Amino acid sequence: MALIECKECSKQVSDSAAACPNCGAPVATAYARQPVPPIIGRKVDFGFALGIFFLPWIFGWFLLGKGYSPKARVLGIGWLAVTAYIFLAVRDPAPPSISTSSAPSKPVVSQQETQASRLASLSTFTAAQLTTAYDRNTVAADQQFKGKQFKVTGVVSSINTDFRGRPYVTMQGGVNQFMEPQFSFEDAKDPAIARLQKGSKVTLACTGKGDIAKTPMSEDCEFVR
Repeated sequence: MALIECKECSKQVSDSAAACPNCGAPVATAYARQPVPPIIGRKVDFGFALGIFFLPWIFGWFLLGKGYSPKARVLGIGWLAVTAYIFLAVRDPAPPSISTSSAPSKPVVSQQETQASRLASLSTFTAAQLTTAYDRNTVAADQQFKGKQFKVTGVVSSINTDFRGRPYVTMQGGVNQFMEPQFSFEDAKDPAIARLQKGSKVTLACTGKGDIAKTPMSEDCEFVR
């Protein structure tokens, strides 16, 4: 409550009094406080609605401001929650479900079984046959052996290393002792190479490399056990 001046008699009077106690002039109607204007509801226009639809994580939060209806807030914040859920679902998809169908599973073939099957399918020749083929016709021998895989059996005549230090063996059956077929190994550290002795009979799976002066050359050899 405050004291104000009466417009009629200039005496002090309470602002809540209906009339001046001195002169009787009305006070309440003249000095009543002005009513606070009501807050007018804010509408969501078309452009704002598009912003909420396409960029809800930005425009959706504006609905928390004053003036927007509860319905607009529920719809906007709800759409924000839906888009957030879709984003997380796309970013971290659920792991594929494991099928429980009764279809028979394919048998697992081990690497050793695959290797054994490959070696078993190769044609087998003796060291003497290899030498004879190149002695008779180098062109025909290259067509048969060069770049091809095959198995060769024979008796070891020497175990040596080339200029790069890679081991190789020669087998009996050459045109002479200086032109015996030569075989280098795929795995230079294979311990079986160190256990070889002259006169040992071995079977190797190799890839033909052609010849040098009628001496058959083979590479990438491995022991067939």
